Amino acid sequence: MAMSEDDIQKGWIYRTSHQQERLVLGWDRDGRVVYASKGKNEDAPFQSCHVRITTRKFAQRAIGKLRQVDDLQPYIVANKATTVVVR
Repeated sequence: MAMSEDDIQKGWIYRTSHQQERLVLGWDRDGRVVYASKGKNEDAPFQSCHVRITTRKFAQRAIGKLRQVDDLQPYIVANKATTVVVR
């Protein structure tokens, strides 16, 4: 079941309907959600690459929140997510 676009928050890890995990890093200048996937590297989760997607598509794919990450800066740097803006 899809979630509301208003429920998307920076710093939260979301689960998709395919049991994947996504960490929301923020939004880009065009209003798209910037997120990192958990990936297969257990030693460095959420540090492989970042993706930009519309809030509508992200909300359609996400089924719920898992947990919050307090400090996003290491993930933003590791993902070279220079498009992230504060919202």
